[in-house]
Amino acid sequence: MARKINIPELLKKYNLPLDAHFVGFVVHLTQSDEFLSFYEDTPHAQSLMWSLLPDLAYAFPTENHAKKFVTSYGHGSVVALLFDLGHTYSLHLPD
Repeated sequence: MARKINIPELLKKYNLPLDAHFVGFVVHLTQSDEFLSFYEDTPHAQSLMWSLLPDLAYAFPTENHAKKFVTSYGHGSVVALLFDLGHTYSLHLPD
């Protein structure tokens, strides 16, 4: 079962402004500082695109979906929480 995300608690934990918008669970390549920006998995093929821009990051519907991708993809990918602060983005690794 997916754990429930408490946005106000996360904003406080990461010292983010109250008007920060939680974008979602994204996949980040820490070594190249890239974000998974497109993901499609069909029975015939898997399509991936990466971007240096966090505003193009693909947000998985749940943390579990993102973890499943990271487990199968590897290559130094990690699940991260992405917040839009209006003028910039804030990236955090979940506990």
